Amino acid sequence: MRAYLYILTAFLCIFCLTDFCNLPITKADEVTYYRVTSENTILYRTPVNSEEASNVYFVLPTSYFVIFNSEYDEIFLNVTYREFSGYVLRDNVERVYSTPVTPYLENITFGVQGVANLVIRSEPNTTSEYIGTIPFNATDIEYFGQVKGEFVNPELTDVWYFCRYKSFEQGILTGYVYAPLTTNLTEILPNTEIVETEPSEAVNGGTVIAPELQNGSNWLLILGLTIPAIILLLLVFRPSKRKHKKVAARQIANLNRLSLPESKDDKNFDF
Repeated sequence: MRAYLYILTAFLCIFCLTDFCNLPITKADEVTYYRVTSENTILYRTPVNSEEASNVYFVLPTSYFVIFNSEYDEIFLNVTYREFSGYVLRDNVERVYSTPVTPYLENITFGVQGVANLVIRSEPNTTSEYIGTIPFNATDIEYFGQVKGEFVNPELTDVWYFCRYKSFEQGILTGYVYAPLTTNLTEILPNTEIVETEPSEAVNGGTVIAPELQNGSNWLLILGLTIPAIILLLLVFRPSKRKHKKVAARQIANLNRLSLPESKDDKNFDF
């Protein structure tokens, strides 16, 4: 009976290990992307649906992507665009199940127009913190996105660019500049890249060890299931020492009985 229990326990260990390892193929370092599907999708600084200047980074470019960090609540997702981590309305983005080749706007730049020193500020208005200035001849100002802010000139627009400028004297300047004072913004084209919008059960029809098992701590789980199974199987198929001792004792007794000389008085023994 004990042998059957050993076999059953070993079988359960092996079954659990096999079932745990044969999961749909994924990567341990896989990054989840969401595509921006709605116009005017704002990257918020905090999970509050407020367009106050202090709460907005910029409007994300439609058709491009953000990296999913976590679910904040039923309304917001915590995401990252480039190096800027913030929040988006979950209804404005759609999850994709492949890695886009061009997730962000790249090599979008602009220059300065009509002003000797274009001021960069911490928010899209003229009352916010002064960050630095961009010289008149600058042409390589890096563009991230745009946002509505103060009407510096009521006859123009309220659009400000969120940008970065690397200045030899001032260092790296990141902030907002008034759009009408800029020129030659690179044309922004939609991202027409095709990505998977439905999950696939496995890649190439195969399975691999689950990604959770690809770090050292979880390999201990494999060992924890495998070693007991091996020990139990060895216990089942290992010859019993006690049984061997009994057999050996019985064989010795039989040999001793055969080797004793027959007594003449055996007939007097009462069995």
